[in-house]
Amino acid sequence: MKYFLKCLYNFANFKGRARRKEFWYFVLYSGIIIALWNVAWVCFSNSISPQTVNQYLQVHIGVDALFVYPIVYVLLVFPFVMVISRRVNDTGIPFHVFMKRIWCIIGMLAIIAVLITKGLSFLGYDDIDFEVLIVRFAIPILLIPFCYFLYYMAKKGTPGDNPYGPDPRIDDPIENARKIPRMDDGDLEPSSSDNDSDPFAPKQ
Repeated sequence: MKYFLKCLYNFANFKGRARRKEFWYFVLYSGIIIALWNVAWVCFSNSISPQTVNQYLQVHIGVDALFVYPIVYVLLVFPFVMVISRRVNDTGIPFHVFMKRIWCIIGMLAIIAVLITKGLSFLGYDDIDFEVLIVRFAIPILLIPFCYFLYYMAKKGTPGDNPYGPDPRIDDPIENARKIPRMDDGDLEPSSSDNDSDPFAPKQ
């Protein structure tokens, strides 16, 4: 949860580096929040007739459902983009170069899909529904850059410092806080091993 809060705190920070834990914990908690928000919205819409949802929101909140429903997505999109940029920086490449590669992959696949559909039309396959064919081409067109995106999100960052900052795996305050041993306030008596090792301890 601390990594998720860290991403929310750095919602406008695209500089620096983010380790894999920071990105994937943000994705996990964002998915949980979005799922709970959708469940709550469905329950709210079912408890009140869908025709009166807008009227209810206008009376009690003063806005339409069009502005209320996507509020969670709007609040999460900026931290999501920023943590992606920091995660890419951790792998050693600039964020704008990463986005150019994504768009180049999508553009090349789209050109190939258009050329194939035009070629089939030129060969006389007029009975093919080209709109359906283009929709089917959209799946691999989006799947390949998505796999490229996942590769960089799961890729281990460059060890040590890089041009975008120090290694986030070194001196991570969240990890260091987990490694600090906790002392029980009720156990104030020293153990027998401590007495044995201390020559100035009183004899029992």
